[in-house]
Amino acid sequence: MPDTGPEDDADDVWPVEPSEAAADVLADPALPVEMFSTIVALTVAIAEDPWLAGSREVEPGSTWRTLPIPRGGGIVEYVIIEDEHRVILTRIVPF
Repeated sequence: MPDTGPEDDADDVWPVEPSEAAADVLADPALPVEMFSTIVALTVAIAEDPWLAGSREVEPGSTWRTLPIPRGGGIVEYVIIEDEHRVILTRIVPF
């Protein structure tokens, strides 16, 4: 019987790291707590599936994607680095 422990689930997760610009937005004390929480939840969803429904390529064939922040909160932009199985959150633009 195959092992379905936590380490197997970890293989399915795409580590997401913020760029310096994205980290600055998240660290801004003026960012409302609700927006911060929404962006963190969105980051978890990206880690589970970088090709989320609702995301779109910046240009056809690109690994750069944009995704609206739920409830009209703005957009996030990220790049999927398939060779390294990771994602970089490049930009967060809250509205």
